[in-house]
Formats: sequence, C-alpha cells, structure tokens
Amino acid sequence: MYNGIGLNTARGSGTNGYVQRNLSFIRKHKDKVDYKSEEELKKLDQSLIKQPNREILDHERKRKVELKCMEMQELMEEQGYSEEDIERKVSMFRTMLMTKEGVSESAVDKDEFGRPIAKETHQIAEATQEKNARLKEAFGLGENYVDGSAFDPERKAKEEAAKALAMAQKKYSIVRDSSSSERSPSPPPKRKRKKSKSR
Repeated sequence: MYNGIGLNTARGSGTNGYVQRNLSFIRKHKDKVDYKSEEELKKLDQSLIKQPNREILDHERKRKVELKCMEMQELMEEQGYSEEDIERKVSMFRTMLMTKEGVSESAVDKDEFGRPIAKETHQIAEATQEKNARLKEAFGLGENYVDGSAFDPERKAKEEAAKALAMAQKKYSIVRDSSSSERSPSPPPKRKRKKSKSR
C-alpha cells in the first residue's frame, strides 16, 4: 500500500500491485480563477498593516515608571528613611517621571544607531507606522495618495484641472517699490564685431 492507495497484497487481484496515478483525471478547480472583491482587498490591507493599541503602549510606559518608583522606594528603605519621607519623595519622583516620559510619547528603547528596539507586537506596529510616515514624507506622498493611482489613464487630466483651478483661485497683486518706479538707465547698446577675414 502506498499513501493509503492500493492493495495490502497483490495476491489474487490479477495485478502486480504497482500503483500509478490516473493520467486521464482532469482537475476542475485549476482552471477556476478566484478574484477578490474590493471589500476583501481592503480587509487584507488592514490585516497586513496592524495599528498599534495606544492603551497597551501607555500601560507599558506606566509600568516602567512604576518599576523605577519601586526601585527608588526599596533603595530608600535600605538607607533607613521614614515611611512618610519615602512616600512623599516617591510620589514626587513619580509625577516627575510622568511629566518627563509623557504617557502618550513613544518611549521605545533605541539602539546605538537611533533605531527603535521593539520587542512586542504593538511596539513593532508603532515603529512600523513611524517608519512608513517618514518614508511618505521623504517621497513627498500626500495623505490622500491612493496606491495604483499612477496607472490611472485620466490622472494627468485630473491633475492639470486641479492645477488650473488652484491658479485661478490664486490672486496676484503687483507691488511697486519706490526704487522700481524710478526710471532705471537702459543698458548700453551691444556693438557688433566685425569678422576678420583670415587667409
């Protein structure tokens, strides 16, 4: 038996037990092309570009602040401070860290070249989002850019119409300076050179 196909034994079957595939079998699903709709394509794009969860990132930053506060509290307890002093100084340290770190700011660790070191999925998503924003800015792509718009045959006509509309809306005013209103001397006339005949 080969891959569950064939006979356990060829005895009494009138064959030698050799297994071949059926060459006359035609697969129908091979010819069928599965086209995706616009909605499915949008869902695929959204699943590829995952947005970072702001709450999880803020929670991670708050946890780092609390960890630093706990370390300070343990250090002060070892040095023999009273509980009231410890509580007061730790709360001041916490408020200072919260204003310095800023819960909404990105506090991702960076390597020696300034690249973010992201270990969790939401940190990776945030770093990817920042990288994509920098790339869009570098290539000069606007927020209303649509993928594949370069292949639109009517794109140039639309851009020309938009430029013409922008130029029509723009109003120019001629400003004359006092120096430009005075008559400037005309440049001296150019002299023509005579061609010398060389022999």
